[in-house]
Amino acid sequence: MNFKYKALLVFSTIFIIFTHAQQLKNGNYTEKIDGININYTIKGNGPVMFVGHPNSGKIGYELTLQPLEKQFTMVYYDSRGTGKSALPKKVEDYSLEKSVVEVEELRKKLNIDKIWFFAHSDQSAVAMLYGLQHPNHVEGMILAGTSLVASPEEVYNRKKESENKRLKESEWFSQVVKDWDYMYTHKTEKAPDGRDLSESPLKWWCYDEESSEKVIPITKEISKAGRRKPVNGQLPKIEKELKYYYTQQKKFSDIKTRTLILNGIADTNNLPEFAEQLHQTLPNSKLVLIDKAGHFPWVENATQSFAEIEKWLKESKH
Repeated sequence: MNFKYKALLVFSTIFIIFTHAQQLKNGNYTEKIDGININYTIKGNGPVMFVGHPNSGKIGYELTLQPLEKQFTMVYYDSRGTGKSALPKKVEDYSLEKSVVEVEELRKKLNIDKIWFFAHSDQSAVAMLYGLQHPNHVEGMILAGTSLVASPEEVYNRKKESENKRLKESEWFSQVVKDWDYMYTHKTEKAPDGRDLSESPLKWWCYDEESSEKVIPITKEISKAGRRKPVNGQLPKIEKELKYYYTQQKKFSDIKTRTLILNGIADTNNLPEFAEQLHQTLPNSKLVLIDKAGHFPWVENATQSFAEIEKWLKESKH
């Protein structure tokens, strides 16, 4: 190889490394991803971990996942139509398939070979679907507030059964359900005794009053930043997405990625037995149930949650 081509090769290598470093510099950015302006924030150092949510964006995770920034370069991103990211042109572009494309295009834009996920609730579906389609680009996943989903026909019945189970276990939860029912039936946010009922739907997802008080301020910030916005007055049909996902999850046993499933012991939407089903399906997974927590374990019980994450990360290195 003559000097000219050696010089070109060295320059190209330096340019690629420099570009890569520039893209992963801590800060806030907006890039065109899948034809849509997507806003993301980079914080921390270490392997790259993607965090976002198709309905609520990134702000809730930025405010609560700082402990992970000590070990990971966190890429907090606003999915299309949330936060500071732009709307898609048509409502059909709000889909699980498009959410997977969004992650893959962002990975390419950042020039990262392998990524980690911290994926909560609906984003867990995105992470697992991404793992099915791009297994060579996923290093590990932390899934929170998730489980195997019921069939589209059984979704409502399962939720009702889960609710009934918790009603027998918790007087606090029983009052929350009564308050939510009263609010819905009477179309009011005030109880007869003057209590504010507006947070009842959110409390349904939490362990108790103390844990809900940790979650409520975060959800208020999410609302300020902006949840998923309608396109021409429309939002995607949940039934269609659920049917697609239910079909795809039958392939989840093919996902070999190391995975931590971190669930609150009182997550009404994802009771332990359903989280256990997901654990049994994913061959390289560990399930940890967090005490005194519902759907937001790392917020409701941060001490135990981050200790378990740290423990799992050490175990998975061996």
